[in-house]
Amino acid sequence: MINGELNFEITSENTADLSKPVLYNNCANPIVLSYVNDNIKSDYTITDTSIPIVYDGSLLQRCNVSLDSIACSVSFDIDITNNKNQKFKTTVYFDIPYQDDSSSIYDGSITLRKDVNYNFYRYE
Repeated sequence: MINGELNFEITSENTADLSKPVLYNNCANPIVLSYVNDNIKSDYTITDTSIPIVYDGSLLQRCNVSLDSIACSVSFDIDITNNKNQKFKTTVYFDIPYQDDSSSIYDGSITLRKDVNYNFYRYE
């Protein structure tokens, strides 16, 4: 869990220890965030035992969990200080997607890619 700030080390080396927050100076590596929905359903009995239980999005559907009931969003600020000590900032906000036009988390999992173009403003 991240509370407060997450600071990245900036590197121009060809290899880096990616087990800690490292960002290549050309932004070649992605920043991956993950989250956990906790306590979605309790004391539920699945009566159809002919289908194996798989702990992915299909279990949500089998337990009658609606996508609307787990809808959530994420927001955070990105602050960048360049090598001239100029500071830039933008706010990132997005809804967590559980479905698109052709699939949903009920299919087991869903992967969506979103190309973005955020505007940073200089504040120092």
